[in-house]
Amino acid sequence: MEILEYKIQKGDTLESIAEMHGISVKELVDFHNRNCGVTQQILWNKIPIHVTLLFINKKENSNEPIETNYFPDDESTARYRCEQSVMTYIGEIMMNHVDTKREFLINKYQEDNQAFVKVKLVENIIETYPEQMREAVDLLVDIDLIACNLLSTINFKSGKIKKIQNHQEILDKWIKHRESIQSKYSYLRNPTTKSDLDRFISTTDEIFNNHDKLVSWVNTKMFFDLFFDKYLVTNKGLTDPFTKTAYSQLFEGLPVKLNFRQDIIGESPDAINLRKVSEMVEGGFDSSTFKKIYDTKFLPLVKYKFSEFKLSYRENTMYDLQNRWITNSDVTIIEEIKNNIRIMISYKIYKIEV
Repeated sequence: MEILEYKIQKGDTLESIAEMHGISVKELVDFHNRNCGVTQQILWNKIPIHVTLLFINKKENSNEPIETNYFPDDESTARYRCEQSVMTYIGEIMMNHVDTKREFLINKYQEDNQAFVKVKLVENIIETYPEQMREAVDLLVDIDLIACNLLSTINFKSGKIKKIQNHQEILDKWIKHRESIQSKYSYLRNPTTKSDLDRFISTTDEIFNNHDKLVSWVNTKMFFDLFFDKYLVTNKGLTDPFTKTAYSQLFEGLPVKLNFRQDIIGESPDAINLRKVSEMVEGGFDSSTFKKIYDTKFLPLVKYKFSEFKLSYRENTMYDLQNRWITNSDVTIIEEIKNNIRIMISYKIYKIEV
């Protein structure tokens, strides 16, 4: 048995760490408590403030048997188109709108009893309203694009990314891009603007330099969250309810815990159509921090005080269980401070001819 010492990062929860390592929260907590000191034990469903390291059982999954239909030999490549619209409203007035269209080429294969997935972004189209948003949006999107071209192994339990094989290549691209950003904005004189840019670069540095944090960050991206899932590795438990950590679009990526139920819309021997609907977990987000951010960021613009935070997620996905592909998926996310400010995300992914 090899023990992994995982350094807790900002935004981590027990659920997100367990998901990252392909284990349940109970397995995570039980193993940590058996191997830590008395003062470092986790007794509730949250990570204590003073706990900075988690002890995790580092399992070598490469010796685990792969199911017969894991990645069929007769089809190993697929092409997907993804279309996303993000709209922000204050009251009933739309303030901005960003449309993104992307095309991905996916290759799956087996080698030495490991499952690999190679993702390549082949097309990226962005439209913004108002146009003045374009520069800020491009800054964020360019960071996404660096991590979109990756080669990964798959966690045999969860179907999520286990290891990014070309981490160093991605890191090198970020370092080069970071230098480009610093050069491009070297003229900045406004101390607030310069400080915001420095903080953005520092935060992104932390992500790209830490493999586990990069994996966790990539898994929050919509395409990767949908594509890398349990259907890749098993037909079992596909309809089980589950808990998932979402990350706020309005409140600086802070975590929000959601419970999901899954309903079968249709099924055949080789396919299943699932509807996934979220429900907020009581105490599943830090309301006091959300209110502080609202008062600083939105109150001067909205004028109305913080009311009630809501986040809902609905997904309708068709899975090809014979060849282990998503056929199509339709996701709607609504995040809001009731009656004050709202962000709506519509995301579609569909498989096209290679």
